[in-house]
Amino acid sequence: MADPQNRRSLIAFVFAAVLLATVLIMARADALARRPVFGLATIVLAAAGTVLALAVGLGGLLAARRRREDLSQVRGSWSHVLRLGVALLVIGGAAIVARAALVPDSYGAYGYFRGDAVRDAMVARRPSHQGRDVCAGCHETEGRLHAKDFHSGIQCESCHGAGGEHVASVAARADGKTEHVPVVVPRTQEPCLWCHRRLAARPSSFPQIDPQEHLRGFAVADLETPCMRCHNPHEPLFLTRPLREARLHPVIQQCRDCHAGDVDAAAPRPDDHPVVFECRYCHADLAADFAGRSHRELPCGRCHQAHRESETATRIVRSHGPEFCLLCHRDFPLREPVGLPTIAWPAHPERNPQNPPPPLPDDMPCIDCHMDRIHARGMTTAAATGGAS
Repeated sequence: MADPQNRRSLIAFVFAAVLLATVLIMARADALARRPVFGLATIVLAAAGTVLALAVGLGGLLAARRRREDLSQVRGSWSHVLRLGVALLVIGGAAIVARAALVPDSYGAYGYFRGDAVRDAMVARRPSHQGRDVCAGCHETEGRLHAKDFHSGIQCESCHGAGGEHVASVAARADGKTEHVPVVVPRTQEPCLWCHRRLAARPSSFPQIDPQEHLRGFAVADLETPCMRCHNPHEPLFLTRPLREARLHPVIQQCRDCHAGDVDAAAPRPDDHPVVFECRYCHADLAADFAGRSHRELPCGRCHQAHRESETATRIVRSHGPEFCLLCHRDFPLREPVGLPTIAWPAHPERNPQNPPPPLPDDMPCIDCHMDRIHARGMTTAAATGGAS
């Protein structure tokens, strides 16, 4: 007849195996589920039961062995482990009952916290961010310009910071209170450089500058001059039509897309060099004519800006208004007396005897008079006549 002690040990080992499998299944289910199914306390209790069953099984084997060897004090060799295990199971069971009674029903709805806390926070606290539609409700001009230009995909609060307190203060003033919390951007270079500082990790299609190199190139004396002295952040390129209405072109590659550092785009290429799409492939006549114009040192993309839409498509945009040309040619006091040709605006077109008498329209295009500095008149491809916005 089999030893009863061995049978008890076998039963304990089987029970431990079942508990261990249960622990693994519960842990896996909780890891995959959005809301915990069993909870950490239940899993820990089952794991404790596994350890206890193993202790009972091992104790039984040890006791049977000592009995066979006619050793004394067999009963005391493992019974203390059993008593401790029973105590732990009682305490763990009480903890599970207490947890069921005290833990809120919404606990675990979104994770290991009370789900209703999200709703309570929404009711008890005003949201910090408002969204561009709220901003455009008061700032209609800025909202209209922002919606059509290159920054249209950027939320107002990305630059201005959270607007909750500002909107609340505007409502307070409407009720006769004097509280006012402005939303401003520091008048320094840094807010713009958060996105536009030249970094090797950024794609070459993203506008990037070295601020000192950029300012020196435009003969600006003070290298700490804020970007907003020349650029309107709500309308950085002064597009006359919304960006999404611009013509789609194939992606135009730049050397920096593959090469680290500066590379001469006109350098000879090896025979096995990958094909790179360039403007002159489709606009050969324009490219040949442009080589003899006063702006020939500029790459096409300086005026025909590219906005990458996808891996294969780019929107090529251009402004018809004077503001874009004035980014380079406006006569600012901050500029040194050398460098690019500069003009006084709006006095410049009014002094031209060929123009109609003033007042002239503010958006009178510079190319109406100065097209010969860029492309020959009569070249009517999309790139010359504004088929792209």
